[in-house]
Amino acid sequence: MIEDPERLSIQVKVDDSVVVADVSISLGLIVTELVINALKHAFTEDQPGQIVIAYESTGREWTLSIADNGNGIPVGADTPKAGLGTGIVEALVKNLNGELTVGNAEPGTLVTISHRESSSLPNNLSTAV
Repeated sequence: MIEDPERLSIQVKVDDSVVVADVSISLGLIVTELVINALKHAFTEDQPGQIVIAYESTGREWTLSIADNGNGIPVGADTPKAGLGTGIVEALVKNLNGELTVGNAEPGTLVTISHRESSSLPNNLSTAV
């Protein structure tokens, strides 16, 4: 989807933690949906930009974030209607007992999914190596 890698880039920052397959699949689907949304909506046709994917965990607590330095998400009356991709992300986050936040990255958009130890995810789903 990136025709010109000189104009748009994706950077990935992850720690060395391990998660079970079910969680890994869900996180992968979330990242895919959010990166596609950023590629489709964050940048004008000739605007340079960057998408940063970050994941870190400590024991059962983890945070996944996808940020771009694009146009940002409109707010208020200009807020777009949620599409299928947003619904998929929300369902996956709920299934992981996570919390989804969407904010302004100034410039761009920051989407964060976090899971804290107090939620009901079983002990063996995420472990630091």
